[in-house]
Amino acid sequence: MGNVIKTLIFLVLFWFLFLLALPIAVSIVEIEVGIQRFPPQRAVASLLLGVFTLLSLWAALYLAVAGRGTPAAFAPPREFVVNGPYAYVRHPFVIASIGQGVGIGIAMGSIPVLFYVAALTTVYYFLVRPSEERTLEQRHGDAARAYSRNVRGFRPRLTPYKISRID
Repeated sequence: MGNVIKTLIFLVLFWFLFLLALPIAVSIVEIEVGIQRFPPQRAVASLLLGVFTLLSLWAALYLAVAGRGTPAAFAPPREFVVNGPYAYVRHPFVIASIGQGVGIGIAMGSIPVLFYVAALTTVYYFLVRPSEERTLEQRHGDAARAYSRNVRGFRPRLTPYKISRID
């Protein structure tokens, strides 16, 4: 099975679990406990979901094609990817996922869903990200270290990163 197909399957499963099933579960608990919701902001939610879904697709499919792998830990890219969305920020897929989650929370009018997104973001940032970045440095050495020095994890650059011999 090709990397693009694997990536699309991964995205569907990821989106189903983290952006549909778990937010619905949080929402059910929220209703049972009697937590008051805020009025859903459908226009804002639609904008966030649209923009961040496009970023998610771009980042994931870029890894599939240029990196010859997927965003999933069990089938990571074989090539070191520093172009496309990765030329601006090291974790575009994560940023997209956070944005999508916030969009879902706003669409549902649910503060607990927004807290769920914040909790997952915290877990990723402190538990998953360090391991991913260590693995990249082990696999790609100086290129990964130069990339890490020049491209921030979550705040995009204004200009794309270009590998140079000076890095």
